[in-house]
Amino acid sequence: MTERKISSTTEGFGAYGTLEEILALMKASGFTAYDCGMFNGEEAWRRLIESEDYLENARALRVYADSVDLPCNQAHAPFPSARKGDEQYNKAQFPPLIRAVKVSGVLGAKVCVVHPCNDYTPEENAEKIFLPLAPYAREAGVKIGVENMWNWNAKKNIFAPAACSSPENFVKHMSLLPKDVFVANLDIGHAELRAMNTSAAEMIRALGGYLQSIHLHDVNYYEDSHSLPFAEKIDYEPIIGAMKETGYAGDITLESGAFIGKFPKEVIPAAARLAAAVAAYFKRRLDG
Repeated sequence: MTERKISSTTEGFGAYGTLEEILALMKASGFTAYDCGMFNGEEAWRRLIESEDYLENARALRVYADSVDLPCNQAHAPFPSARKGDEQYNKAQFPPLIRAVKVSGVLGAKVCVVHPCNDYTPEENAEKIFLPLAPYAREAGVKIGVENMWNWNAKKNIFAPAACSSPENFVKHMSLLPKDVFVANLDIGHAELRAMNTSAAEMIRALGGYLQSIHLHDVNYYEDSHSLPFAEKIDYEPIIGAMKETGYAGDITLESGAFIGKFPKEVIPAAARLAAAVAAYFKRRLDG
């Protein structure tokens, strides 16, 4: 069995320096892998998605990551993947999704997370986003991680259901997709938001073997705050229990960029060491 990695998304570390400097910091802080975030506005977007030399840039980053012994375990495709009723946006966004999958393969990522469209049905997400990406994922040797989303009801000022936000809807999405390519990536914080009418533990049990990757962070139940676990309100004991019960064998990947991004550059190394210690705690609990 491959040893479980502890990693963090690169989002939130931008004030510290270049991607290479961020990876060196993660390695020095105790992380054993990294999640490459390719969201619009991030350095990774400019180098690995937007650039004409995106594959060459990805190969160069892979060489550097290998030199510091910090593999890429996950990657994050641009977001949003699609907007319901906005075909102009959707047509323009699909090529970046393809590039993200290809780059993930070059970087060595096991999973490239591609968000469903919040307002599509499971059938629409399968037909319009996921199944068209499957050939590229197979060619790249990457699995596509489907993530649970949320909407916002502005009239009621509360969160509202979205694609994969309930156990039933998430399982329905997964049932329509080939298992050799698609896995579930559970965002722990999203699952714990109030008005989702579920919990991370319930989602973990419902997903079972579909669940092969996670994004771990903390929330206060009313904001998608992406903070460091134990900094806000989530009770992780039921979550750890459900992961052990279902035999979750994936990595521990933090998505706590909002926590890291609050600190001045000089303090980010200390915040990174704390984050790595928190990720290592979850690893010990699951491995024990």
